[in-house]
Amino acid sequence: MDFLKRYHDIYHVEDDEGQEPPFNSVVAFPTPHASQGSDNAAAALNLVAEAAAAVRGLEEQAAEAISRARHLADALMKKLELADARVESAESRLHDAEARVSQLTAASAEASNTISLLRQKLAAKEADLAAAERRAADAENAIQRITDAIRTQLPSAFRAPNE
Repeated sequence: MDFLKRYHDIYHVEDDEGQEPPFNSVVAFPTPHASQGSDNAAAALNLVAEAAAAVRGLEEQAAEAISRARHLADALMKKLELADARVESAESRLHDAEARVSQLTAASAEASNTISLLRQKLAAKEADLAAAERRAADAENAIQRITDAIRTQLPSAFRAPNE
């Protein structure tokens, strides 16, 4: 609508209220007169100046938008770099932890093997001890039988007076 208003102002068009357009649906625009040539040039220059001002305004807005976008991109890059550093640090700690777990697993397996060997040795020593205790009991029984046999077969004269 602004365009039509400016067109009416530039070409000094009067509203033809009450008159029907010549072709019912087509609006007839008046043709500028020759006397309006210098006015038309001035109006055209004004329109060009307005368009240039609008373009400058758009360029300024675009420059501001680009500046904001660059600032935002820089801030995001810094955040990304910090996040990347944290990821690298976490990965390093994870590798260290995995290496420590591997060492502890190996040490645990070695301790388990050592415990198994010690249990086997303990079982063997317990078996040796049980055998030694049986032999000692058998030896005591044998000594007791020998002692009893000697006492029964010796004459009473050889016996001690307290017996």
